[in-house]
Amino acid sequence: MSKRENQILQLLKRDPFIQQQEIADILGISRSCVAGHIMNLSKKGYIKGKGYILSNDIYAVTIGAANIDLTSYTYAKLIYEDSNPGKIISTPGGVGRNIAQNIALLKNESYLISVIGNDENGKILFDKTKAAGVNVKYLYKLDGEKTSVYNSVIDENGKCIVSVNDMSILEKLTPTLLSQSKSLIQHASVLVVDCNLTEKSLEWLFNHSRNIPIFFDTVSISKAPKIRHYLSHIHTLKPNRTEAEILSGIKIKTQKDAADAAHWFHERGVQRLILSMDTEGVYYSELDNISGCSPALNTNIINANGAGDAMMAGLVHCWLEGMELKESIRFAQQCSALTLSSENVEIFPKNRSCT
Repeated sequence: MSKRENQILQLLKRDPFIQQQEIADILGISRSCVAGHIMNLSKKGYIKGKGYILSNDIYAVTIGAANIDLTSYTYAKLIYEDSNPGKIISTPGGVGRNIAQNIALLKNESYLISVIGNDENGKILFDKTKAAGVNVKYLYKLDGEKTSVYNSVIDENGKCIVSVNDMSILEKLTPTLLSQSKSLIQHASVLVVDCNLTEKSLEWLFNHSRNIPIFFDTVSISKAPKIRHYLSHIHTLKPNRTEAEILSGIKIKTQKDAADAAHWFHERGVQRLILSMDTEGVYYSELDNISGCSPALNTNIINANGAGDAMMAGLVHCWLEGMELKESIRFAQQCSALTLSSENVEIFPKNRSCT
């Protein structure tokens, strides 16, 4: 679905009796253009029959990691090569799983495609993810495999000092397994993919996703290079500064550097770049459209883990709602801030929201 088609679909959702000329006036395009987009939406199955009867099949599919997060917090300045007093908590995690859960908590239909072991950790992940509202039909339980675990140490400032991941089970999320959810993938409103997948699985997704917009999370500097040859398939890319540097070869210190990097990504087919600039905020750029920098929100940082996942979920939610990019960025930053200020990486505690 194109950006314009998505905007029109959202207007039809809010008012199924809206006239084509009214849509044209709102979006600043001709009525004939609106008619063409509506015809395409009908062909793609988003509109059924006359009178703008809308399909209910508007959903997000997230493909990526699901694991148990073990997080160690130190009470004071970390002392290396020594025992540090603190606390250790265990929560459901994984980039893909976190994103899928947050999308669901933002009241969107959300599917997760991932793999877990048929063990106690896998049972916890399955039950918690399902309870959060995520459709777990394609969260595959694999016999004889160990559910992945991510172990991190957080210092007194809320910064992750070091982490260890035991995620070999993700190698079992193969093209053969992904093909079992091919129909779900090819009829999604948006796909969200994280770079924990193998290169063969990423290649399969890029080759079988048709024209579904793909939102991509680069995950880490070691994994980001996997997508260097597939940038033309990505609609929205959300790297941090270092990951963007690794991919583009451009050193990013200033906003001008960020603009140069955005130009580099756009030349290779990326429609939107959402670049985390740490304390400087977020630089955003849309091909042939707007760009700018949204300042960081003032946040009491307790745990930075999962903040990027919450931001991605916010971006996906805004896309499904047909919101403009600048507005989407601020909303996504608010989602991220909620996570930064909570030690619970099961994003969005029940008594809080992004609004």
